[in-house]
Amino acid sequence: MIGDLINFSPCLKIIKDNNKNVHITLICSEYNYQIAKNYKQVDKFVIFKKNNLLINVFKNFKTLFFTKYEHLLQFDGKNTSFLISYFINSKMKSTICFIKHKKFLTINYMIARPPKILLNLFYKNFIICDENYATNDNYKVTYHYQTNYFNILKGLNYKITDKKNLFSLDRFFEEKYNLFYKEKINKSFCLFHFDEKWNNLKLSDYENSLKIINKLSKKYKVIISVGIKKFTFLKDLNEKFSTFNFLNNEFSLEREINNNDIFLLKNLPINLLAYFIKNSELNVSFHSGAIVHISAAFYKKIIDLIPRKKNNELDRWIPLNSEYQRINFEDLNDKIIGDI
Repeated sequence: MIGDLINFSPCLKIIKDNNKNVHITLICSEYNYQIAKNYKQVDKFVIFKKNNLLINVFKNFKTLFFTKYEHLLQFDGKNTSFLISYFINSKMKSTICFIKHKKFLTINYMIARPPKILLNLFYKNFIICDENYATNDNYKVTYHYQTNYFNILKGLNYKITDKKNLFSLDRFFEEKYNLFYKEKINKSFCLFHFDEKWNNLKLSDYENSLKIINKLSKKYKVIISVGIKKFTFLKDLNEKFSTFNFLNNEFSLEREINNNDIFLLKNLPINLLAYFIKNSELNVSFHSGAIVHISAAFYKKIIDLIPRKKNNELDRWIPLNSEYQRINFEDLNDKIIGDI
């Protein structure tokens, strides 16, 4: 996921700050590569295509298994990633062991990933991340991901030089953004992002979100961005606001409404969306990873609109250096909306 990579990004700078001659190889998905390629701290990329594990391993066999590494950092928690890491030649392997709490019928049980026997066999430097976040606030430090990343690096005697998220803009999209801004926006604006997570919300949550958008439009222009996947309220948004589709590297008007203060943008590549995130006054979403973590990289104000039941679960993802605010849908009323 894009958010996972950006959440890890401070570690790239910390590693380079501690040893400027270090050579960093980053294993990432084909999807994440579109932003990872812009990180100047990374010297080499191993790109894994989705659902092609054997082909991925075969194509990168020499890099993975015949290169001697000083350190290996395994943070994504995926079983296939752990499996590959066991066979990589590295003097020091570091990881996070995730303790998952499960329930089958009336039986509560825990799963360790990786299993404790493999953890002790392959990794000399590790942290136990107990994700029992739903019931005990004392776990917050333990399961907060960036805190764990930095503690792992401290275990390698790295000085933590910077905890701020990194994001490097792709200059290919700069002209596209500037042209749209000049022709359609040309004033301060804020960004409101919708994606498939909104399928889990109530109609009243959506209606309150529209109130927020209308309130913000009194002061700013409002850009509504939407994810690639369809979601419940997309049709209604299309009917309410002028819509621009980004196709063949150009913006095209799909539907025009007599309102020049609110625009809906569809099919934005992540590297183009990043320009809107960076230049906005405020970014609002239902904890979209890209919105939250790119906003933190540029120290833009973030408002997370989430159900109260998600509070503890999402605490683990909040960037340590960010201008972050959370509002629960259950608390939204005219006064709170008016204060945003």
